[in-house]
Amino acid sequence: MQNRLARTVRTALLIGAGSAVTLVLVPTAISIGTGGRLPGFLQPLAAVLWPLVIVFLLFAAALAGWERITNADKPITARRLNSPTNRERSAASAERYARERLGGSLAEHVHGLLDGEDVPATVARPADVVLRTGEGKKARLPAHADLVQTLDDARGQLLILGAPGAGKSTLLLELTRELAVRATGDQHRPIPLIIDLGSWAMSGWRWDNRRPAPPGDFEKWLLREIERRYTIHPSLGRIWLEQGRIGLMLDGLDEVPREYQERCVTEINKLRDQFSLPELVVCCRSAEHEALTTPLQLANVVTINPLTRKQVVEFFTRLGRRAEGVRSALRTDPELWQLLDSPLMLSLMALAYQDRTPAEIVLSGTPEERRRTVFDTYLSAVPARHVEDLGYPPEKVLRTLRFLARVSASPLCNDLSARTRLPSLVAWACFLPSSTLVHVFGRGLPGLLAGSVTGTTLAMGMLLGPAAALVTAVLLVGYVAFLDHLSTLPWVRPAEKSGSIPQGWVTAVAGYLIGLVVSLALVGLVTPATNWLAAQPWWIGAPVVVLAAFLTILSAVEAWSKMPGNSAALGAAGAVLVGVSMFWLGPRELLTSMGIGIVLGVVAGLTTAARDEVWWQFGEDQYEAFDGKGSALLRTSAPVVAVAGLLGVLPVLFSGPLLDERALDAGLGLLVAGLAAPAAWHADVFPFDTAKTAASEWLARVMALSELPVRRVRLLRALARHGMLARLEGGYRFPHLLLRDHLLGYERRATAKPVPAEAEVAAEGEGAEPAEPAAADEPAETASGAGPAKS
Repeated sequence: MQNRLARTVRTALLIGAGSAVTLVLVPTAISIGTGGRLPGFLQPLAAVLWPLVIVFLLFAAALAGWERITNADKPITARRLNSPTNRERSAASAERYARERLGGSLAEHVHGLLDGEDVPATVARPADVVLRTGEGKKARLPAHADLVQTLDDARGQLLILGAPGAGKSTLLLELTRELAVRATGDQHRPIPLIIDLGSWAMSGWRWDNRRPAPPGDFEKWLLREIERRYTIHPSLGRIWLEQGRIGLMLDGLDEVPREYQERCVTEINKLRDQFSLPELVVCCRSAEHEALTTPLQLANVVTINPLTRKQVVEFFTRLGRRAEGVRSALRTDPELWQLLDSPLMLSLMALAYQDRTPAEIVLSGTPEERRRTVFDTYLSAVPARHVEDLGYPPEKVLRTLRFLARVSASPLCNDLSARTRLPSLVAWACFLPSSTLVHVFGRGLPGLLAGSVTGTTLAMGMLLGPAAALVTAVLLVGYVAFLDHLSTLPWVRPAEKSGSIPQGWVTAVAGYLIGLVVSLALVGLVTPATNWLAAQPWWIGAPVVVLAAFLTILSAVEAWSKMPGNSAALGAAGAVLVGVSMFWLGPRELLTSMGIGIVLGVVAGLTTAARDEVWWQFGEDQYEAFDGKGSALLRTSAPVVAVAGLLGVLPVLFSGPLLDERALDAGLGLLVAGLAAPAAWHADVFPFDTAKTAASEWLARVMALSELPVRRVRLLRALARHGMLARLEGGYRFPHLLLRDHLLGYERRATAKPVPAEAEVAAEGEGAEPAEPAAADEPAETASGAGPAKS
């Protein structure tokens, strides 16, 4: 939506600049050059017409260049199907994507521990595999086998099976990279495209429909995924599928929810029959594949075996002295061999226990408990080892990773991305801690409201005198009290304890100062325009006042009452009342108060709508943590607003008489103009809908600072350098699904034991980490994400 809006704005500016040059500036400049005269209102521009023409032309050229640059990576269209550039670009993109995912794997970070330059076979390739052909023949393929030749021998169709962490995706990525290199040099070869099946399950969801929905059309989703990842337009993608120019590498069948796996298999079989696919490879966990009742129509199966002891010994031997502690532990603890059965566990063990003595490697309990201990050690050792580079303590790093894990597992996000820019707040707001909710909604936003009231009252007093300031304060108190009565959402309902008392007051003061500065700045921007209108003849100012009153009342009634039949009559009646009062009191004060009121009302309405949008994204536990601790002293907003209004009145209290007819003008103008707030609050047309969406996203991102640090880009880059995230597609992903699920297991196990709400809020407010998971608890099952480099 933002890209479409930016494109629309650029187009509008380009049209405006071109129109101004061709229809106004150039003809006017030519007229002057030939002895003509300018109209009176254009006389001040006579000396700068030609410079303006040049400036506008440069501006238009810059906009056109900007449009071309931003469209440089747009999808390839079908209009140039036979262009060799299309194919070269797509093949290069496929090779680059596979290479980047391999480069972000945990195995790649193990290379830094090697004593020599040679890479152990178990690092370069997951393990020996078994190939079973459609005739039932089996053949063992060594780790250094030619994967491309293996696929060719299997007639371009393979099903890759294995246990979690066995190396299925790594094998698929290696195969894709080699196929892409071959396709680059041979234009008759198909281009291999990796597609993550996990995101198909959520293809039926929409951001404005947050309830679960079945997956959408498989073929349309596939073409959209090809466009998103490889910038191949859907129309061209379909043509290439029909012509056999694309090979599909489908990763993560097990990541599709179980209720949709059978349908996904049916769709893959249908796709295989519909198009002449020269290459089709599917990855799935062995257990999930065995549970299917509808088999995949792929006769050739590659099964990745668990690692042998010989491969494990070779791996740690090649790591040299840095793995001496692990080798000693293997000699003294025979049960440890059961843990090291996959390339994932080898990499985690090497990275977690590098340079450790045998005495520091203590693993006990069941194999599952030992496995979790290795994950815990990895997640604590890496941040502790690189504190200076990360820039944050290990506790903060772990908190950030846990939040990103929750977001990536959200059904509405549904991938492993840990991007610097969060997705829509619908996907992640419910994962914010309740302490953040209390701070923002119980401290920050009430402070913002109070600061705005002080700023508005002070501005009206400086412009129209103390009487106008008093009337403004009274009106705002009544208006806020009315909204508080109507709304079930909190403006000023702070919890008894929001983290620590100083922290809560700092949030409130910060909100107050922001509201004060913003309100004064808006008044400063509006006042010159109202003063200019007031200086014009009455026949200019009066229609503006009447028209503004009519439109404001009309919009408020339509938005609030949903009875359009009455809106025009009520708007006309209100406009007549304002018009009569204006001829009695004069238009100047009405113009000032209405101009200020409309601008502030629109801002207040948009802010309220943004607050509501964010509020309704939270979960029941977050609501309970907030509403269950409302303070009995401040149940409504009116007392705080009254104090804030008094602070705005005091500085101007003795600057003029307290009884002044201008106060009536100010009150009437603010009373009518204040209706712009509900109009903007409920309006669903441009630009109000776009402004509300943007405001809610920004408010939510401020709240996300409790989980994501301000310097998140630096932190994410450092995490990618040290193997805890993988940088890919301009963002960051978890290098393995099991790593993300282990972080999610913290949340599930931490909430397994009932904790009093007061203790939970206090602990979260003080930045405490949840308790470490109990060893006997299993990691939580999550809504799986789209295609990680997970195996």
